[in-house]
Amino acid sequence: MKTSRMFFGMLLIGALGFFQMSCDDSTTDPDPNSPKGTLRIGITDAPIDAPDVKGAFVTVTEVKIDGKTFEGFKGPKTVNLLELQNGNSASLCDGDFSAGTFNKITLVLDYEKDQSGNAPGCYIQKTDNTKQKLQLSGSTQNSIDLNTKEFIVKEGTATDLMLDFDLRKAIKADNSGSQTTYSFVSYNELQSSIRMVERTSASNITGKIDNYNATTMGNVVVYVYKKGTFNQSTETQGQGTSQVQFKNAVTSTKVDANGNFKAAFLEQGDYEVHCASYNKPSGGLFGLIALLDLNSKNSIDLKSISVKSGADVNLAISVSTLLGL
Repeated sequence: MKTSRMFFGMLLIGALGFFQMSCDDSTTDPDPNSPKGTLRIGITDAPIDAPDVKGAFVTVTEVKIDGKTFEGFKGPKTVNLLELQNGNSASLCDGDFSAGTFNKITLVLDYEKDQSGNAPGCYIQKTDNTKQKLQLSGSTQNSIDLNTKEFIVKEGTATDLMLDFDLRKAIKADNSGSQTTYSFVSYNELQSSIRMVERTSASNITGKIDNYNATTMGNVVVYVYKKGTFNQSTETQGQGTSQVQFKNAVTSTKVDANGNFKAAFLEQGDYEVHCASYNKPSGGLFGLIALLDLNSKNSIDLKSISVKSGADVNLAISVSTLLGL
């Protein structure tokens, strides 16, 4: 009888240990009594080169941090990314999360329904107000693990992250039919089209092309690269499965009618800028015409721009000519 009681006790302890392990493997933020910090995640956008596109909507149903559901996200939430350009952003989620070091953010998308239950969930809205569903090329997978760097949630403090959703890299157009159709790029390409930066330490590169003329220069896009990483022969050609141009740019932004531009949410580091001219087709994506030969007017080397944490850089630029590709 004594042996039986000992054996039963060992089984009970083992069962309790297994139960504890199962609880620790929860898919939600762990121990509610653990030290907490505030985690905020916002979303912003670099625009898409498509004249027939009025809006680009994504519906997020869940946000995970290292595989744990972030309960600070109240979804589903549908966001029009095209409204979030030039440093504008929207809050995706905000709430308490266990303090610690993390390295993965996962977005779960709903391709079928938006936050109001209407179809579709992720879509392009064209200028004629028709909707065209967006889905991953060649896949129905809707859980996207982002390529993020390590970040820390500290007890009693706020960690403010920004996700930059670069639509130029994220969406591709197919002009083979009677009308242009759009889809997300492949899974790996979509991963690399969304970058994360800590908002409190981010800075902007702003500027103006003082002799900008849309008639002679076309639609101009400013591309920001890490210093020394721009290769004209590679970047002006389509790369990868979806033939993405300027694939290795950190971010990009359009030049407005007055020649002004703003590349937002850049980490501290050294950068270079390049400008490309595009035509305006009747449908589909803008077509690349040429690169612009740039001159700096305020003694800043456009191929070695030092960006410091929390300090914006302003460029004064003129264009001397359009360069052949």
